[in-house]
Amino acid sequence: MSRLLAYLGNDPERVQCALHPGRALLVDDAVGADSWGVGFYQGGEVLLRRKPKPPAAPVDFYEVASEVRTDALIGHVRRGTVGAPKDENTPPFRFRSWLFAHHGTVDGFERIRPGLLEEVPDYLRRNLRGETDSEHLFHRFLAELHALGKLDDPLITTTEAGRAIARMIAAIERLCAAAGATPPELDLAVTNGRILLAVRRGAPMHLRRLQGIRDCPVCRERSGPVAESGRGARVRPVDHEHLRAVVLVADSPGSPGPPWQEVAERHLVAVSHALAVTIEPLGAG
Repeated sequence: MSRLLAYLGNDPERVQCALHPGRALLVDDAVGADSWGVGFYQGGEVLLRRKPKPPAAPVDFYEVASEVRTDALIGHVRRGTVGAPKDENTPPFRFRSWLFAHHGTVDGFERIRPGLLEEVPDYLRRNLRGETDSEHLFHRFLAELHALGKLDDPLITTTEAGRAIARMIAAIERLCAAAGATPPELDLAVTNGRILLAVRRGAPMHLRRLQGIRDCPVCRERSGPVAESGRGARVRPVDHEHLRAVVLVADSPGSPGPPWQEVAERHLVAVSHALAVTIEPLGAG
């Protein structure tokens, strides 16, 4: 099992500000974890920071974000069930502009792996580096994008990407059922830096929409007190009225209340480039 974080916002300089209200959910105690990683977009590049060994301390994605300037981010703490801890098996996984991470396990993966790859073009198969069920799910998703002619479309819509996700999930469910395996756990998140999609199919997933910040505690801490003539020092409030963001966390500790919203089982979350959010039942593709 694993902790999964996904983020899409409109100000690359304010990632930490946007994550601060939910920072308690962004710390994984790392007990039983074998690796972790984060992927994000910066200066036109897709960057990965992977740590393919057991963390020596809790993994705090809020602190990780303090060093990141980006509009989109996926973080993942892995408690591996398929594949040994090494760089190739450490999510997030990347292909061109796409980043992907998966929380859960596909039962009987070795039995269904050949069927999962049947529809994956050779050039995508050659990109497979590790043994995990997660990376194979990602490549089946990429294959569905390829079939729709949308793999390299920078303006792909959330509807089109959602259709590819639904087809991938329908395929893995059919294969699991045919192999007599238990239904797969498929909490996942995927982004190309412009849009973000996530699925809740298993562990609890929670979503928070940020619509501006008044008196940002992060910037207040950074700015420090300001001296006034004849008065004691005061703290100058910093507002971010323009800031918009969507934060998704899977397998968070406890059950966070409002303004966090729990995503229903077998539902697809789609976040557009304009940060409009839709949550709909997962279709058949």
